[in-house]
Amino acid sequence: MFFLYMWRHAGIPFSDLIFAFENYGEGFHGYTAAELNHFVAVGQSVYFVTLVIMQWGNVLSVRSKRMSLLQADPIRPARRNVWLPLSILISLVIAIFVTEVPGIQNIFSTASVPIEFWCIPLGLGMGVLCMDELRKVLVRLFPKGPIAWISW
Repeated sequence: MFFLYMWRHAGIPFSDLIFAFENYGEGFHGYTAAELNHFVAVGQSVYFVTLVIMQWGNVLSVRSKRMSLLQADPIRPARRNVWLPLSILISLVIAIFVTEVPGIQNIFSTASVPIEFWCIPLGLGMGVLCMDELRKVLVRLFPKGPIAWISW
């Protein structure tokens, strides 16, 4: 997501960034050092937000080895975990707080994240969750199959 941000908002492709080394400074792709520092701060914030949101899909998918999220949801009394939805909400609040509050941005060297980079990770987190749900279906259908063997 960092590289996607740099490509879409700064116009700097991955290949130029990965091989920049000490050339990344004043004048790189026509930007000043301050502009490059801002791009890096936003890019790192985008990466942080992506990690937070993708972990939501991960934490929901690893609650059970074989049961679907619908069978092991954290809300119903049989498998209730009241702390899980609360922790997801708290992680969102922390991510917003760290990336959007100006005084805190100075402390953590973060910057405001464009809205599209809040939305893209939601799809990625759902992808993690869906892929693990597919794995669980295959494990339930073929408990002695290769997917079950390599997955746990």
